[in-house]
Amino acid sequence: MTVTITIVADHKGVSKPSVVGDEYVVDVLANITSYTPLGETISAANLGLTTITAATITGQEMGVGATGYVASIGLDASGDYTSSSSFKVLATDLDGTNAEAGATDDVGMIRLRVWGRI
Repeated sequence: MTVTITIVADHKGVSKPSVVGDEYVVDVLANITSYTPLGETISAANLGLTTITAATITGQEMGVGATGYVASIGLDASGDYTSSSSFKVLATDLDGTNAEAGATDDVGMIRLRVWGRI
């Protein structure tokens, strides 16, 4: 697994979580250069948070590799993330096989917005 997380600076140049009501929100870039077949785990600690309450993909790099990938956030059968302090980003090939990306595939840059507590 090779994922580099970069917190994106807001309009004031602040690159750390900011408060929204009782929660904090942080925009991050996840650069997945080597994919783990069961998904890449993103931890709250890497985002400046202690718990995660919601996460969404707000964009992704297109045209990476020969066919490209579609990123999604994994949930278990009950609709929960991996844990209250992490979630998984999954990548699916766009080559018509609908199989997950291989272990050495460069999935590319994914932009995320994550809500949680510090």
